[in-house]
Amino acid sequence: MSPEILDRLAALEQQVGEFMPAALERRSNAFEPGEWFMAPVRAKAKIDRLQANMSVIETAEIRVIGEIDDALALSAHDQLEAARLSPGINVLIDTEGGDFDAAVRIYRAIRWHPGTKRAKLGKRCMSAGVLISMACDHRVASASTEYLMHLTADTPDGRDRWTLLRHLAAMRELRKRDSQYLNLIADRSGADLAALAIEAEKDQQQSLQWCLENGLIHEIEEASK
Repeated sequence: MSPEILDRLAALEQQVGEFMPAALERRSNAFEPGEWFMAPVRAKAKIDRLQANMSVIETAEIRVIGEIDDALALSAHDQLEAARLSPGINVLIDTEGGDFDAAVRIYRAIRWHPGTKRAKLGKRCMSAGVLISMACDHRVASASTEYLMHLTADTPDGRDRWTLLRHLAAMRELRKRDSQYLNLIADRSGADLAALAIEAEKDQQQSLQWCLENGLIHEIEEASK
């Protein structure tokens, strides 16, 4: 290949490089409420429990089941609001995933609940469902749980024209979501970010043993006989 062509390719690569996604970096979870916010939330919930003229469920059940979308996020919010005075919540998760932004809203709503938080994973905990499970302080999988942590994705609308710049913008947005997703999991599990990224890129289900070893779950419930 002639030096002239090599120079032209290098120049083109430099021009496109400014639009490419940034490298994945270790950053703090942007969706986590600070302890200085949570302390008064817990204190207020305790006072409200003492003053409540009704019986309070000790451990409320929150169901996050099915496709993660705006409707499920609204349902989760309503369930958490109804369980605001409960000292603890069990979050039942059975989902193949769904919308990233809806999953973030559910995650934040769970994290803002003042009680203890325990996740019980059902048949599936996949994609955005993994993000939601990380909102809980103790995560229990069943022996048959199908677990999938992978990189975020999007599908271009075939009715629109997707130019080069539009594809590059989508790449940057996906990279941003990947960073938020994996950094959140790293924060909540204690796992190494690079190891998580390598595993997520495989786009294959993780074994529950791998999840246990890397802190994504804390316990595997034995199948009932």
